[in-house]
Amino acid sequence: MTAHAPGSINPADLKALEPVKASTPDEVRAAVATARTAQANWVALPLATRADAMRALGQAVLAKADELAKVMSMETGRSVVECKASELTSLVPYIETAIVVAKEALAPSKVRLSMLDFPGKKGVTEAVPRGVIGIIAPWNYPLGNFWKSLFPALLSGNGVVLKPSEHTPRTGAFLAGLCAEVMPKGLVGLVQGAGEVGQALVDTADAIVFTGSVPSGKRVAARAAERLIPTSLELGGKDAALVLADCDLDRTAIGVAQWAMHNCGQNCAAIERVYVEEAIADRFVATLSKVVSKLRVSTGDNESDLGPLQNAAQLAIVEKHVEQAKAKGAKVTAGGARVGPGLGFQATVLDHCSDDMDVVRDETFGPVIAVVRVKDAEDGLKRANDSRYGLNGSVWTTNIERGAALVRRMEVGVGYVNNHGFAGILADVPWTGVKETGPGVAASTHSYGVFTRPRTVIIDSGKQPDAWWIPANAELTQFVDALIARGRGGGLGVLLKLGGLVKKRAAAIRELAR
Repeated sequence: MTAHAPGSINPADLKALEPVKASTPDEVRAAVATARTAQANWVALPLATRADAMRALGQAVLAKADELAKVMSMETGRSVVECKASELTSLVPYIETAIVVAKEALAPSKVRLSMLDFPGKKGVTEAVPRGVIGIIAPWNYPLGNFWKSLFPALLSGNGVVLKPSEHTPRTGAFLAGLCAEVMPKGLVGLVQGAGEVGQALVDTADAIVFTGSVPSGKRVAARAAERLIPTSLELGGKDAALVLADCDLDRTAIGVAQWAMHNCGQNCAAIERVYVEEAIADRFVATLSKVVSKLRVSTGDNESDLGPLQNAAQLAIVEKHVEQAKAKGAKVTAGGARVGPGLGFQATVLDHCSDDMDVVRDETFGPVIAVVRVKDAEDGLKRANDSRYGLNGSVWTTNIERGAALVRRMEVGVGYVNNHGFAGILADVPWTGVKETGPGVAASTHSYGVFTRPRTVIIDSGKQPDAWWIPANAELTQFVDALIARGRGGGLGVLLKLGGLVKKRAAAIRELAR
């Protein structure tokens, strides 16, 4: 296979694309500095004003939907309609929900202070923006992957610097251009390039959101830890579906195919492993294979159900996993081969897979479903959990109560019964995982820890010194003992004693200044 520089070809037909220049370290530092300057004015605006700017950005994106989808299609090989469907159709509802989430996440909370212990005092805890958020995004959803971080980062009052994947730089540049049209000058910056550019961004930003591979995520985490800046990391996935004997066979087969093949399987939450109860395995595999065999792969100019692999390295992984599985005894029941002039690969089903196969153990990130036949639900659950990843998981059954109980035992961040994957487009639902999927949280109020820090402000308008201040005399001992007695359940008498001691202590403390 001919090697191509990242982002240099259309993966559907291998036609050359105009090169995109990588940013220098100095340009990365300049982008962060410019965003930091703009952020000082941005944070002073009311949340309602920032929310209106998000709405304006959404409308600017949709106004260029056709042009933007063509750029995405050119870089990913997916059809224009798939690009629109997967990354643009839910944009406005996402923004509106993100605004509601921001109002909740950014609302100050009152500090509870006892009038007896803390007389004359009141306090509030506020969410303060970090400053400049660096967003390092992958190539699989080159536009949509920015939404879940860009909106909360800006709504929080931060500046942002975007680093698209080197495989899909033009889509990121298009988005940054629209931000420049709608947002204050310099508030949303752009840097381009591979790992060294991401490293430079980690070295200068105030917080980092990273979506990508496990090895790269570990490097980002280590470098950010040296700077003591927060990170949100969404890394690999190897999602499992547990198919029970009582499932709706047709709907389940179609649903599994949908969530395995969406974006050609290049989705952290793609179903890559299916554990099906032996009692229905033959019928399920036959139905699933029938569905999958009808899916058409894009060759650059045809109507298609799924695009090609985005890059040659990813295609090589897919081919390796399929060939190794076949050598170890897996049976190809649909697809299994390259197709078209570009990096296309047929939608593929592998039956009789086993736990020792790479296609079961490692992230394939392609249009391949590994079917593992299991004795029963418990056997399937145990084997589904035997993975170093844990993003999404699903149980397919007509017994909803049983399905809910089983999915709660799956070691995942998001669980479903009779569906999969779609929580990723919900702005008010935490998108998170366990194990090597990483500790990051995207969307919902739970994600705001990377965008903001808590700041507590306490105001003391009391006229008297606090009773526990110096000097340490006999009355302080009495006061402390009375507080302990109160903690042990002392009644009204203890409270009255405390009140008297507070007055005596205040008088004694003031004597220090005389």
